[in-house]
Amino acid sequence: MKRFIPIFIILVVFASFSLSFAQLKIGYVDSQKILAQYQEAIDAQNQLEQIRNQYQAEYETKVREYQQLAQEIESQSLLLSEEKKKEKLRELQDKATEIDKYKYEKLNPEGGEFYRKNQELFKPIIDKINNVINKVGTDEEYDLILDASSGALLHALPKYDLTSRILDELNKGVTVSP
Repeated sequence: MKRFIPIFIILVVFASFSLSFAQLKIGYVDSQKILAQYQEAIDAQNQLEQIRNQYQAEYETKVREYQQLAQEIESQSLLLSEEKKKEKLRELQDKATEIDKYKYEKLNPEGGEFYRKNQELFKPIIDKINNVINKVGTDEEYDLILDASSGALLHALPKYDLTSRILDELNKGVTVSP
């Protein structure tokens, strides 16, 4: 009889955990899909693409100028005086420094202008998405809402996918430009 008491207690504890898990309401969203289909995010991405293209074009222009100067120095090296050659080499070094500085100021992942602009444009969008997820989670009494695109979700039934619901909430009253 004493053997059955611990087994009985374990079964009761297991049964109570099973009942509490059965009452959990879990959903998931695909944040990548939301960002790909939400018009504000699409507009921000297009704006970032334009900025990146502008920075890339400016960077490539600077690199071409550097290459042209280097080629000019090489082709005229025999004709240039030693003083003029040193001057051109200093100019070439200045161009290289300018290119590095431009790349650092505009494209540096740890605080370059492009990355600051990315944060500036997407922070309000991410905050808005998170607020809608929280609203849906609270209104519909979800215990957990997971993000499928983060890799944390290994399996889920499609009926738990809240992505469309979140997109609907985000797009309420939003007119989509052609």
